[in-house]
Amino acid sequence: MSAPHLNAIYSVFSYGMKRYAGFSVTPPLPPAINIELSSRCNLSCPECVTGAGLLKRDKDFIDTTIAEKIAGELSGRTLSAWLYFQGEPMMHPEFFVIVSLFRKMNPVISTNGHFLSEENCRILAGSPLKKIIIPYDGATKVTYNKYRAGGDHARVTEGIRRLADTIKNRGSRVRIELQMLLGRYNEHEIEGVAAFAASVNADFRIKSMQVLDIERAEDWMPSDTGRSRYIKSEGKWKPVSSMTRGCLRMWTSAVVTADGDVVPCCFDKFAGHSMGNLTDQTFSGIWHGEKYRTFRDYVIRSRASMDICSGCPQGRRILFKS
Repeated sequence: MSAPHLNAIYSVFSYGMKRYAGFSVTPPLPPAINIELSSRCNLSCPECVTGAGLLKRDKDFIDTTIAEKIAGELSGRTLSAWLYFQGEPMMHPEFFVIVSLFRKMNPVISTNGHFLSEENCRILAGSPLKKIIIPYDGATKVTYNKYRAGGDHARVTEGIRRLADTIKNRGSRVRIELQMLLGRYNEHEIEGVAAFAASVNADFRIKSMQVLDIERAEDWMPSDTGRSRYIKSEGKWKPVSSMTRGCLRMWTSAVVTADGDVVPCCFDKFAGHSMGNLTDQTFSGIWHGEKYRTFRDYVIRSRASMDICSGCPQGRRILFKS
């Protein structure tokens, strides 16, 4: 068994000891990491903090030196590196350089599909990426643009076909996954999007939608409540969330913003719970620091009162097959 796999097992063990036995065991470095290459995006999706203009990072792009620092510390420990968070990662001027830094960590990106030029597809197909996730929220332009404001459906469709052909022709092992963010406006096109995914040999997943303001849930939620993050009760919408004690993510993953802040999870979009900054600290120092230990203890004791946990769908599926 490889060192990263052993590291992952011990991470889960350290969580289990704290969650179920009450014993504090220092967790090893996380087996998974999310890194925000870019906090900028070319689209204006209404229920995205970046698209809605609500995200204010000091830096648009993560410094390559910080990415190198993360890769150096986590090499041989981390199983998966997810190279995206709130922005469009392919807008980073050194995108391919950073991808190569994480070549031993099964890197994954999520891109909106507007940067799939012939040259970029060629490099992507030969890259160490394990998977490329592309949001594709409609089989038609009208439906697609109801959420992907500023997007070009034809350009994305052509880019996906180009990428799929390049991967096939080069015998690449990179996988494409198309994700359909499910809402009331596009649920009638599930079959069409699934058919397109099959035509380009891509995996297909339906993803439940998160909204910035729960008062707007009425405008977006699909008719299938089993694929919704929100339910309507007594005339009001509320998140379908699990308020059980603890959270495995606090022991097994972390998120690094474009500014270099290390935050506990993807629900801390504004870095309100920064555990430290990689500009002047090591990742290990932050991960094993007093602030992180205190935060983990708090989540174990009182997760229900933590602000970023209020809308978390822990224990509930958010990705579905058609």
